[in-house]
Amino acid sequence: MLITLVKESTQGYTAFTMQNTIDMECEDFEDIIFDALQLEGEDLSGRTFIDCSFQNCRLSECQLRGATFRDCRFENCELTLLKVENAGFSNTEFISSRVQGINFSDSTEYMFYSDFIDCDVRHCYFSNMNLSKKNFSGSRFRDSEFHKINLSEALFVKTEFSETGFGDCDLRKADFSDARGYSIHPEQNKLRGAIFSVPDVLALLAPLGIKIKEA
Repeated sequence: MLITLVKESTQGYTAFTMQNTIDMECEDFEDIIFDALQLEGEDLSGRTFIDCSFQNCRLSECQLRGATFRDCRFENCELTLLKVENAGFSNTEFISSRVQGINFSDSTEYMFYSDFIDCDVRHCYFSNMNLSKKNFSGSRFRDSEFHKINLSEALFVKTEFSETGFGDCDLRKADFSDARGYSIHPEQNKLRGAIFSVPDVLALLAPLGIKIKEA
């Protein structure tokens, strides 16, 4: 598959925009900036991306089975219905991007260690991962789920949740300052040392059947 892009040199990176040609059949990509790349239904299985930056890109219904993204960055991107079985996202950042309909639990557990900052995350599933100390601040999670995740010391500052639950997660020392809409059962998650803000922290009492009476 050939993609029309233009090649430039930018601070040690090789930058590609939609004017010249790069062969996406290559197996390995390193230190490359992909700008305004649009792929739909393409097969990128087994590809390796190291220190690459994806800017203003749109990937929809692509196959990423066994692909590896290490020290990569997705910024202002739209990622929809990607197949990520056995894919790795190690030290990868998703910033100001829409991430929709992806079952990240299918990815390789020990190679998933990512930040989601100021992102719009919808219909995504995360399970059996170590995301300790990762940053989810400013993001919006809708109809998503965290299950059996180590989120100790993770940052959820000003994060908004809607129809998104936490089940059997380690949230010790996680920071939910100014976060809203979270659904966390205190008896099903570890919360010691976690930080919450008033009045949203009162939502933690709802699963316990506790009623709050105003003074």
